[in-house]
Amino acid sequence: MKTQLIVCDRITHNEQAKGHQLGTVLNHQTIPVLPYALDLYILLKIFDLPQGKSIDTHFEFNNDRGERLGKTAMTVLRNYRADDQIPGVDKDFAFTLVLTEPGIVHIKCFADGEEAAWYPLTIRLQEEEHQAS
Repeated sequence: MKTQLIVCDRITHNEQAKGHQLGTVLNHQTIPVLPYALDLYILLKIFDLPQGKSIDTHFEFNNDRGERLGKTAMTVLRNYRADDQIPGVDKDFAFTLVLTEPGIVHIKCFADGEEAAWYPLTIRLQEEEHQAS
């Protein structure tokens, strides 16, 4: 089983195209103040999922020191692909993460209790960005 994460500023489901439309893919985000409530959208792609198997997934958000910033509830996922495709699932999630400091947020996806993928998101404070210029 292979897992990928893409973090964006928005994701919309396109029913007609039977897929997801991604906004801006984020590697960093500048916020104006602390604390700050940041809306994040995550596209989780799982492929090579064994046929007929469901998996329990959840996300954890940690800072550079390994301290947990947040954790989601469990979501059960299973294959929804056609027989001529590699079994898997694409699922979008929306979260609001309360940030109290700049730095790197490690977004981790767990599948059946094991870390399956992670994504780094750098958080910058607007005044610090101006000082660096």
